Amino acid sequence: MERYTARQVQRALAQEQILQRLDQGEDFENLCQELGLSLSRRSLPYLRRRHCQGGSSWEALIDHRHGHSFKVTLERRGWLREQKRENPALTQQELTALFENEFKEPISQSRVSDILREEGVATPGGQRYHPQEEHALPVERAGVFFPPGRCSPDGRAEHGNPGGSGGENCPPGS
Repeated sequence: MERYTARQVQRALAQEQILQRLDQGEDFENLCQELGLSLSRRSLPYLRRRHCQGGSSWEALIDHRHGHSFKVTLERRGWLREQKRENPALTQQELTALFENEFKEPISQSRVSDILREEGVATPGGQRYHPQEEHALPVERAGVFFPPGRCSPDGRAEHGNPGGSGGENCPPGS
């Protein structure tokens, strides 16, 4: 028989209680708050399936993390999201260092990247953050970039005579 930590047992019992009380029509958010769980509605089908496949026993809901806490709680996700919103130029490496200084927990850059993407504040891959500035391009010298072309007597462009200067075949006045 496998031995479980008190925390694992408490969490599994609370999850079982949520499933049973939801079937009786109680409110999901109130139950989570009352039982001290941070679950999302998306995890309910997964919990129900594990519970049913495990013989409707609380032991089927054991998370098998052996007492290790989750590093990134909802509050910490919110903290990361706000840091990125306040300063969009922060890189994952900088955010990782800030997270480790703030919470004294190591976290990988890829995990930070995943969280930012899930929270909708990630910079698209392969791109650096560039502040939004308007740059007006000078238009007065635009003609410098377009060399004089050759045109035939009927006004169409001509692609021959590589040794010419370019304007000798154009009709006068054009």
